[in-house]
Amino acid sequence: MKNRYITIYTFGLLIASATLFNGCKKSDLSPTPTTAINTDDAFTSPGRVEAAMVGLYSLLSSGAYMNAMLLQADIKGEDIYVRRSGNYNRFAQAYSYAETPTSLQQTFWREGYRLIANCNQAIQKVPLAPLTDADKKKYLAEARAMRAIAYFNLVRCYGKPYSLDPNALGVAKSDTPLGVDSELPGRATVKEIYDFILEDLNYAVQNMSPSLSKISRLTLPAVQGLLSRVYLSMGNKWAEASSFAKLARAGHPLDDKATLLNGFYKASGEWIWDMEYTPDNTPGYVGAASFHEPYDVGYSTFRADTNFHRLFKTNDIRKQQFFVSDAGYGDALTRDYEVKDAAGYLMNKFYFKPGFDASVVLMRSAEMFLNEAEAEAELGNWPAAQNALFEIQRRSITGAVKSTNTGDALKEEIQIERRKELYGEGFRIFDIQRRKETLKRTGGSHWSKVNMAPGDPKFLMPIPKEEIDANPKIVQNPL
Repeated sequence: MKNRYITIYTFGLLIASATLFNGCKKSDLSPTPTTAINTDDAFTSPGRVEAAMVGLYSLLSSGAYMNAMLLQADIKGEDIYVRRSGNYNRFAQAYSYAETPTSLQQTFWREGYRLIANCNQAIQKVPLAPLTDADKKKYLAEARAMRAIAYFNLVRCYGKPYSLDPNALGVAKSDTPLGVDSELPGRATVKEIYDFILEDLNYAVQNMSPSLSKISRLTLPAVQGLLSRVYLSMGNKWAEASSFAKLARAGHPLDDKATLLNGFYKASGEWIWDMEYTPDNTPGYVGAASFHEPYDVGYSTFRADTNFHRLFKTNDIRKQQFFVSDAGYGDALTRDYEVKDAAGYLMNKFYFKPGFDASVVLMRSAEMFLNEAEAEAELGNWPAAQNALFEIQRRSITGAVKSTNTGDALKEEIQIERRKELYGEGFRIFDIQRRKETLKRTGGSHWSKVNMAPGDPKFLMPIPKEEIDANPKIVQNPL
């Protein structure tokens, strides 16, 4: 028997659930543990509803989920890699495309559906809660946007890119809570999942309360930015991608260039959405900055590839994101010189803050300018694309001159700028796939050489064995 339940743990009233499709005997899990409040009680007061919504963000921000996804998206590309030795067996399988149905990264599936299960419960229960109509709309918009994020993460990891084959198998879709005796779904198509994502995000953008301004929660600009990302990923909705990018960045002007060397550990005006941690609620050493930091106080296992490092010229302030302090760890602002050790170039873009109470950026207006530039270039609107691109270049590059490129030359220039601006923020492998590019690691400092054409089945993560065993309707990806 397959048992599913929602639990609100007494610790911080964190909402959590059993994995959506996890197979188990009824006796293995108690639907209402003594330390928990059952689902019917979880939405019986405004305070409990708010606690449940905060819990959705706690699920998203766990070290095993969003932090790990950001890291994996970069090391699966060609710009960043995990060092060959001393990597603590973290991300080496993902980097070398050696994942199996029992790999550590299969937590993406489990944590994604855990979040979806909780969103489905909220979407079902909030309309019945003792709330004002305005609050009901606000919470439903948040829950549906969060569900869209979970599905967007899942379909990009386990399904082919929409731009390559929208009719390929995506992931399992469920829009209501599943009970003990519910029939388990099989895999929907990529297009069906994207349609569902857009349905949720369009509801959210129409109903999101403008009073929500704390960027560790989903706000209207964040949802607009998510729509820009989704439309960009589809590869045929360029006008929509550009339009929503403009809306998302409207209230978040680019910071001055000095901010690019501040360590990306606390929010700035440019940030649109982030994960905010406190000393009592942190991912600890599995937080994203731990793997990037250069001083060996965290994991410190990620390095920049030689060919990627060459893209940064001396008049580009972002080149100093590879500089470290002569005094060592402790100062995010001091940058004296570059270091290339036996494993590769050290990076110092992200400061690993003592106490772990730092923020992790999930969206900023720089990405929106680059989304706009790419979309306008694909539409053949060369001046608009050049203008959006120049906003990023003139901020970072002393003496920058607006590009006069058009056609493929401009498109390539935009993608290079995107790599330089957004590395370490969770984009690279998804950009390669959605743009139907070949992933080439044939030189530089990589120890795992690959040459993967668009549609290579290795791009697809294997579905966890526990899911295949529990649900016979789920078809495994090629192994």
